Amino acid sequence: MFRQLTPLQPREHQQLRFNPRQPYDFAREQMLIPLVAAETARIAREMPIVFPLNGGLPQALVGVNQGQNMHVKEGTGHWIGRYIPAHIRRYPFMLAAVPSTEAAGKKGLGSEQQYIIQFDAEASHLERPDGLALFDDQGQATETLQQIQKVLTNLERENHRTLGLVGELEAAGLLAERQIHVGEEDKGGKRLAGIRLVDEKALAELDADTLAKLRTSGALALVYAHLLSLNNLRDGLLAQMIRTPDVADQPMSLDELFNEGDDDFTFDFDS
Repeated sequence: MFRQLTPLQPREHQQLRFNPRQPYDFAREQMLIPLVAAETARIAREMPIVFPLNGGLPQALVGVNQGQNMHVKEGTGHWIGRYIPAHIRRYPFMLAAVPSTEAAGKKGLGSEQQYIIQFDAEASHLERPDGLALFDDQGQATETLQQIQKVLTNLERENHRTLGLVGELEAAGLLAERQIHVGEEDKGGKRLAGIRLVDEKALAELDADTLAKLRTSGALALVYAHLLSLNNLRDGLLAQMIRTPDVADQPMSLDELFNEGDDDFTFDFDS
């Protein structure tokens, strides 16, 4: 998604302008999107949440083929769905850790690790001259850049917290390698491997102390969001988009349903 990461410098990028209203074509090839714990309850309503085999942040499954994000509308680049993950919304900016020798005088997330803002120099968000300024005439961060920095800092903190929660689930033996099936097998569904899911049997067998610790830390809320999200594998947006059309499953028009036509009682179900 990030193609040409460049450190944001006031002297070099004082004239840079940011226009946030851009299509989501930059995320078109993202089959999996990293998530943080704070957003999983909202993600669970429309995207399956899975855990990578090699650890790291939980991820939203938004495609069934490598290099394909089915939540980005073909042609227009619009996002299909109610919620857009934070990892997508923060684009084209991200925080990058810098060595301590380069971090002198820079404010970061903690006393040891320091960060700088980077941006994707190829992002369409930065191509229009009528966008929002990131630096003023004196090279100081504008309110826009300060807000971006605040969002990135909070997201980075939440990244670390979420990694800690995943570590707790791993230590409790709750994550196991599994295969999943998106959609129905006889209607174009697809089987995917190479991911981890919560082992519900292991969850049921947890002792009271471990369960209490997971509840207190917030790891248990992550488990519940994950388990709830798996309903999307069968009837969520992703499952519907890969479904093979079936005449018997097509919605009936009101004329067919009531065997008569009456324009005064036509409903717009998309509104």
